[in-house]
Parts: sequence; structure tokens; C-alpha cells
Amino acid sequence: MKINVDQRALADAARWASRYIADKPTVPVLSGLLLNAHDDVLTISGFDYDTSGRATVAADTASSGSIVVPGRLLADVTATLPDSMVELTADDDTLTVTAPGNQFTLPLLPAREYPALPKAPAPTGTADAAEFAAAVKDVATAAMATKDAVGQVEGLGGIRIRAQGERLELTATDRYRIPFRTLPWQPNGPADDTMLITAPILADIAKSLSSGEVSISFPGPGDGMAGFATTDRTVAVRTRVGGFPPVENLVPKTEAATGYAEFDPAELAAAARRVAIVREKNKLVRVTLRGDHAEIVARGDGPAASTSIETTVDGVDDGFEIAFDPEYLTTMLAPLGDRVRIWLYTPTRPVLIEPLDGTPYRAVLMPVRVKQ
Repeated sequence: MKINVDQRALADAARWASRYIADKPTVPVLSGLLLNAHDDVLTISGFDYDTSGRATVAADTASSGSIVVPGRLLADVTATLPDSMVELTADDDTLTVTAPGNQFTLPLLPAREYPALPKAPAPTGTADAAEFAAAVKDVATAAMATKDAVGQVEGLGGIRIRAQGERLELTATDRYRIPFRTLPWQPNGPADDTMLITAPILADIAKSLSSGEVSISFPGPGDGMAGFATTDRTVAVRTRVGGFPPVENLVPKTEAATGYAEFDPAELAAAARRVAIVREKNKLVRVTLRGDHAEIVARGDGPAASTSIETTVDGVDDGFEIAFDPEYLTTMLAPLGDRVRIWLYTPTRPVLIEPLDGTPYRAVLMPVRVKQ
């Protein structure tokens, strides 16, 4: 194999593909990146048995071929080279990387031992990549459940993606938080599909494919692979087996609410973070509604803190108090940029958080039961 390729494009592709190399590969060859050069295209692939990533780069192909190179070493080497054309020349045992004034010789790994890369199904539809990445970010926090919690409830630790016509809905839960986020997309045909993907993996994929349009492939019948692709990046990822909790049954109905309180979400989140400083463990903050303001209070073993913020209340008695984990409260408010309405029931029933500006997001949040 002998090719010439732009340094910036090569370094970026090698860095991106190396994110799909496992930290501790089960077989040594999976510590490498697979380089395949043909027809003036260089494809760089990484694989860890659950996820594969392929980046394509335009190249001047003097001779074709496929090799496997230590992945992170290739990414580090190409990143240090000057902004110029780079020549890659491979023989049976080594890859020589040459740029003006620089030459590196890297050992090759046995390409015959590299496993076949999985292929994603044909695209089911496309969405704006930046909006898809934002939607994944909005729900991912609630999927970062503890190992104990994941073992107790099927579906925890994953993000469910559901196609419903020209809309995608993403949701996740850790039993205490349930965010829902929707976004438009363009299906290639009738769309009524669902898949569940491990949250950190999907968050990383969405972040790395956040420009232009992203093609999304739902698994076919009997196929556990999903796909996400842009013009020069493709990821195939194994979906999770098993169901997802019936979270729709847990969404409180607004007509059953006692009433609601409206807040500036950034102001409420900042107040919760501020007073929570005095809580060292078993964190909770109490929100007490008093007329046109809310008192946000936290008490530790000695220290205490309180702050007051403006609110609009309807249907809720003066002095109504409810407590939340401050981290859970702030993460459910984070996607919201304008006024938010929190529907209230009793101090121990989940609340429903809805934006007032039309943001395609809502969340269910479980309060903390407070011992009197």
C-alpha cells in the first residue's frame, strides 16, 4: 500500500476512529486501526465488538491495500506532523509515515486476525445532526444509572429512540428522572421503530456526528445492529436486548394536578445548587411556595442555607412544600431556556416539568420523601 493524504484530514480521521478502540482489547489486534486504501479513498476503522467506526478520507492511491496499525500510536503520530501532504507506505511488517522533515516507522498488526466489521442496516431516515446530538444530551443524564440500579430494572442505562412518523422521541430513566425529547426527522418510508442503546455510547456517537445531516438506521428483523452516518463518518452499534420500562404510564396527567408553579429554570437551578452546598450527604433541597415567591432551603448537620426566587402559582396552597435531590432537579431543568411550568400534586407524588416556550421537551421528576 502506498498513498498520499492531507495531514489534517488523516489526523482527524485517525483520532475519530481511535475512539472505537477498547481501552483493554480482548484480542491484541483490536488495539489497531484498520486502514484500507483503494480508488483514491482511505478508510480508517476502529472496532471493539460492540461498536465500529469508519472514517473516509480522500487520498492519492498509488497502490491499494489493507493493513492494521496500532491505533492510538497512529493518531498521536499524525497529529504531530506539519500541515502538509503525508505519504503512507506499507510493506509486510511496517508502515512508514513520511512528511516534510519527518519520518516514523510503525509496526503492523496481523490483518488476517482482524474481525469482519459489522454492517448497519440501510438508513431508516435522516435528521439534523446538531439537533439529534442536543436531544441525546438532554436525556442522557437520566440514563447514567448506578450499576445496582441497572441490575434491578430492565432498560436502565440505555436511551430509547422511537420513530413515530416524522418525529423521533428519545427518553431515558433512572427510576427518579424521566426526560422526554422529540425532534423532527425525514423517514425513508413508514416509520414505527424502536431501539435501545447504551447511554454513554450513544452520547459519544451523537457528539462526534454533530454537523450536517445524520442518517439513522434502526435494526432490521433479527439484527441487533443500528447505524449512524454522515458524509464521511459511519458508526455501527449493537443495540441492547430487552425491554424498556413503561415510562408513559408514569407521566402525571395535568388535569389531575393540584396546581402549578412557574419559574425561570436557570434561576431555580442556580438557587438549588447554591443552597445545596451546605448538604454533605443525603442531599435534598426544599421548595416552599409562598405567594409570588418560592423559598429554596437546605439544611446540613449544623449549616443551613435559604434563598428566595420569584414564581407564579396557581391552584396551590400557600406554604406547599416539596423536596428534591438538587442534582436531579437541575439536570431536568438544564435543557430549558425560558419559563417552565412545574405541575404539582402532593409532596410525595412525581411532578411534571413542561416548558412554556414550545421546546420539545418534558420531564417527570420524583420528589424526595422528607421525614417530619
